[in-house]
Amino acid sequence: MSNQYDGTASQGLHSLGTIIKRHVYHLLEAATSRLEDIALASAANGSIIKPSAAAGASSGPPPPPPGPQSSAPQQAQQASLGSRDAPRAVKAFNDMVLADTGDDAKLKRYLDLSEKVGGPVWDQAKLVRTLLETQRDIIYCATQCAKPAGTDLPTILKPLIDGLAAISNLKDANRSGPHRDLFDHLSAVADGAPAVGWVAAEGKPASVVSEAKDSCQFFANRVIKAYKDKDPMHVDWVKSFTALLEELRKYVAEYHTAGLAWNPKAALDFKGSAGPAATSSGAPPPPGPPPPPPPPPPADFGSTAPSAKPAGGGVAAVFAEINKGEAITSGLRKVKKEEMTHKNPALRAQGPVPAAPTSPGLASGKKPLKPSKPTALAGKKPSKLALEGKKWVVEFYENDQSIVIEETEKDQSINLFGCKNVVVQVRGKVNAVNMTNCTKSSILVDSVISSVAVANSPSFALEIKGTAPTIQVDSTDSGQIYLSKEALGVEIMTAKCSSINVSLPVEGEEHGVFEEKPIPEMLRTTVKDGKLVTNFVEHSA
Repeated sequence: MSNQYDGTASQGLHSLGTIIKRHVYHLLEAATSRLEDIALASAANGSIIKPSAAAGASSGPPPPPPGPQSSAPQQAQQASLGSRDAPRAVKAFNDMVLADTGDDAKLKRYLDLSEKVGGPVWDQAKLVRTLLETQRDIIYCATQCAKPAGTDLPTILKPLIDGLAAISNLKDANRSGPHRDLFDHLSAVADGAPAVGWVAAEGKPASVVSEAKDSCQFFANRVIKAYKDKDPMHVDWVKSFTALLEELRKYVAEYHTAGLAWNPKAALDFKGSAGPAATSSGAPPPPGPPPPPPPPPPADFGSTAPSAKPAGGGVAAVFAEINKGEAITSGLRKVKKEEMTHKNPALRAQGPVPAAPTSPGLASGKKPLKPSKPTALAGKKPSKLALEGKKWVVEFYENDQSIVIEETEKDQSINLFGCKNVVVQVRGKVNAVNMTNCTKSSILVDSVISSVAVANSPSFALEIKGTAPTIQVDSTDSGQIYLSKEALGVEIMTAKCSSINVSLPVEGEEHGVFEEKPIPEMLRTTVKDGKLVTNFVEHSA
């Protein structure tokens, strides 16, 4: 790509942010929805009383519990979360992060500018607002519940997983198409949204928000550089989002210094069941499941009754014959002397005895057919070309000479696996290229930041049009490497390889004229002063 940014600091922050984002997603993967159970139990046991309902409580019968379609975030929102009676941590979240009035309302400014930009940016901004409201609901549940066990803690985070997935999917859906020019905007928000994962962190959760903010700075700088002279509104939009993340960091640092603040004095536990204070009065627990059926009667191992004769053929018949002991040879026919070939030369002259014809009734005794090899039974796997996270995956293509990967980024890698007789073109600068278990396959790369690795891929071809610092070839026979003038500083490492040739451009000739040089394969090792000294063997004509 032609765009150059302010040094390598932004790239370093982006790499660090990518690692943190993957860690947050890993923490959120195991979550399942339990918020509905908490809300239902709190409504049934009366452990969480809504401020609006407490003022008008009477001696009449309690209201019926909410229906099964009522979710936990909805229950939390109905509990007057925005009122003055809301818990202190919830009220502060409303005032600092979700404020929608005043000149210092960071979320409102971000939403207003997103609406002006329009398109998927506005759609993504509404998802961010829903994500923050969901986090507000989780904070409210924490103020009403005791801290759960470590294995139960991630189960409350399922709504955050869904929100983050929706934001990321919207970004990926607009990688190309009419809104491609807004992809950097969507990527900045998608990289910063995992800041809500601070609720799963212990120790210093504010650092999770800071790292997410640094992660989004890579694409934020791209937006600023592209629009600072063309449309300053986009620059203000970027600053409004980073300001929102900074406000979230300040809130977490002030109200959740060591992690999400739970209520240790709450009578309601995380799973929605009442604590010890609520167990003295209440309906008895439902009866348990019916007992299991009685076990079958034991086998009579002491019986001397003869066992049934095993069915003919199969493993049972084999073991029955083995158990006969010495009597196993009683069914063999004794060979007479006149039938022994080593004692009767006339029989040896007659040749081998022809096999007796097999009757139809003995068809089951035929020698079983040799099973086919597993590779013959395995069907052809479907081909695949997709971007999975930061990796382009090209798998199981055959006889395709027109595979082109155009929309690449500097932090992405290209992985070829199980391809046969294909040609893959990679345009733009990528981080790394890997070719594994491919046959007669070729790959053309513009530039590589890290390395190109080839393993178990006989008869490969690799062409570097730009630059590449390292090429690694392992366990591969027959390969051709073409280098450009810019790539002559490359370092090539081979192991367990043969017939690897490197084609170098000829100085002074037109483009495309190469001189082929073989990589040495034969080594000579000698012992000098107690050490092994190894050199290449060179043959002179």
